[in-house]
Amino acid sequence: MKLLTSCIFLLLFYTGLAQLSDREIMDLKTGRRKEDTSYIYWLPYAEKKSFLLIQASNSQISHKEELSLDFKMKKGSKICAARGGIVTSARGDSDKGGLKEENLHDGNYIIVQHTDGSIAKYWHLEKDGVFVKVGDTVQQGQVIGASGNTGYTAFPHLHFQINDATGRQILTRFYTRRGIKYLRPGNWYKCVHP
Repeated sequence: MKLLTSCIFLLLFYTGLAQLSDREIMDLKTGRRKEDTSYIYWLPYAEKKSFLLIQASNSQISHKEELSLDFKMKKGSKICAARGGIVTSARGDSDKGGLKEENLHDGNYIIVQHTDGSIAKYWHLEKDGVFVKVGDTVQQGQVIGASGNTGYTAFPHLHFQINDATGRQILTRFYTRRGIKYLRPGNWYKCVHP
């Protein structure tokens, strides 16, 4: 019970950190907000590969009040650094996954800190699917892991999220085959390197 209470507290704390409203997210996605100086990321998978974005920021399934992305991919798909940085945390020893509360802490992941203090989080990697270790410097586009189905998850996918230096979740935009975009769920996105 203590574990559940702690998880709920952490979830409420981190999701309540000044998230963007649905209106602000829509303004960014549709281009109504013109002056955008945010960093432009590479998609977090191999160049020329395409994956379906099944859930995006503030989606109603499980990303309500959360600025993160879920890409549907088969187990073992290559995960690449969306931006260069230093690996600050990683786990790759779990083989547990599913929609049970007991799986909340069983996900394999990689966390990379960037030069501006922001961090990228790559979740649900397969067992032994973490190809970097804490302290490694990674380059943008470098293969760092393999997708999986570990932790609290219903199917294989990559959960990707960026937090700024203060810990606040931020909406991300990417280089795509159709230009620089904020991603929308239900679309396939091909990874291109400018």
